[in-house]
Amino acid sequence: MSSSTVTMRKKGLADYRYFPENNLPGVFLTHDYVDAIRNTLPELPEMKRRRYEKMGLSMHDVLFLANDVNVAEFFDTTITKGADVKLATNWIMGDVAAYMKNEKLTINEIKLSPQELAELIASIKDGTISGKIGKEILYELLAKGGTVKGLIEEKDLVQIVDPAEIEKMVEKVVSENPKQLEQYHGGKTKLQDYFAGQVMKLSKGKANPGLLNKILLEKLNAKS
Repeated sequence: MSSSTVTMRKKGLADYRYFPENNLPGVFLTHDYVDAIRNTLPELPEMKRRRYEKMGLSMHDVLFLANDVNVAEFFDTTITKGADVKLATNWIMGDVAAYMKNEKLTINEIKLSPQELAELIASIKDGTISGKIGKEILYELLAKGGTVKGLIEEKDLVQIVDPAEIEKMVEKVVSENPKQLEQYHGGKTKLQDYFAGQVMKLSKGKANPGLLNKILLEKLNAKS
């Protein structure tokens, strides 16, 4: 038995009837016509990825956002409303994505709108509310909808930025925890986190973290 391969037959264009049809006119497309069609197309995935890369996002961020056209649209609308690009990315890829996964919902099914996510990011950034309270508001918006401003007013969630008010709370917590204060002076400086947590609890999460830690540290060291 031979193991060689031999040609049995050949086929050319004529065999497949590949020849001009005289009764069919040729089709000639102008550049303007092609460009007009191209302009009607939606943004293609590769173009979207390149646009996101130019925003300074990592490849991980780019692939996540561009993978779902609805997620991409939500993100684009959020930043169009003025949200910081990286912060919007973090919220969408973090808490929003986790909520969607747990509740088995798509981004079109959640109650949160891009406008309100942008408002939430702005409220945290300008110090109106803390990041902790921001997360609490986020989950209510995701589940029930509403507005950031409405929830802040309804629940009285405006961040406390008055140093005198925070100082009173710090003094109260320090005076009510003499044992922990003694341990702090004995070298257990990590107890600063304990005191900060107690003050934050007393303020119902509304004390400005930066001011709280600054005032607390001054009070703790002044007692030594």
